[in-house]
Amino acid sequence: MSPRILKGLSAALAVLATTLAAPLLAQEEADRYAFTQDYEPAPALWELSDEDTTIYMLGTIHLLPEGFRWRNPQLDAIIEEADVLVVETSDEDSEGAMGSIAPKIARELANRTPTSAQLSPQARPRWRELVAMSGLPFDYADSIPVMVALLGFGQSGLEGDPSSYDHGVETVLQREFAESGKPVESIEDFGRVMYGLFRVDDAPIINELDMRLRRWRGKTLDGLYAPETQALTGDDYWEMEHSWARGEVEEDFDLGFGGGKIAEAFNDVLLDRRNTQWAAWLDNRLEQPGTVLLAVGAGHFEGPDSVLVKLAERGLEAERIN
Repeated sequence: MSPRILKGLSAALAVLATTLAAPLLAQEEADRYAFTQDYEPAPALWELSDEDTTIYMLGTIHLLPEGFRWRNPQLDAIIEEADVLVVETSDEDSEGAMGSIAPKIARELANRTPTSAQLSPQARPRWRELVAMSGLPFDYADSIPVMVALLGFGQSGLEGDPSSYDHGVETVLQREFAESGKPVESIEDFGRVMYGLFRVDDAPIINELDMRLRRWRGKTLDGLYAPETQALTGDDYWEMEHSWARGEVEEDFDLGFGGGKIAEAFNDVLLDRRNTQWAAWLDNRLEQPGTVLLAVGAGHFEGPDSVLVKLAERGLEAERIN
């Protein structure tokens, strides 16, 4: 699994990460996570427009370390020009959404058999090891759907990483638009996205988890889905963030969950469905005059199910402008 990829994917998940406080960095950890930027940042930007509407689309990273540069004059001018900021889910909307879906989630959990009780005798102790590595309480991780637990592993497994939602692109932009008196809107219902994860059929997910646990070497969280690799440090560790800040966009996008049912479910819930809905939202938004800055996870602009592909399927072309 590659939990760091989630930084550029879903703001809804980044909101959850704010509840997992990172420990203070020791000096050796600070050295490990040091970075340099010997380039002028230029994150990828696209423009979707008609005769009276312009929508600028910025791929973002939701969690960044303090001091990581991503602004440039072109982007600053767009921020100044925009009448409204649209994010995946605004801070205000996300707070209300969690309250609205809490009863539904409670009902789902009340009827769910704990993960450990669904695993084979060989896989059960490995599941306990995996949860222990994540830092999440076992009873909690065991009670929630596997997909939700794996996402939680991705966030809590970044021990020492100084990335913070406070320094993420959306947080900075929301703060700036609020100070300017300009509105901030959401492109989707955060509660519906989270509830969708709780509604995924657990049976095939459990079967795949069982198989992977029995094969797992038990060394790192990443090793559940990929071969063990040497821990990266310095700018090598921040390669994903540097690539994003340079405006690099890949033709493929891999959430880091390998192949199989788990990867398919994540792709369906977190990418395909949402990008399809976002393309429809963008199409409809063109009917309203004005200038919009859309800031959503960079992963939504990569791969065969990207929002750019979904727009093209609707006969709309977004032009890359940097």
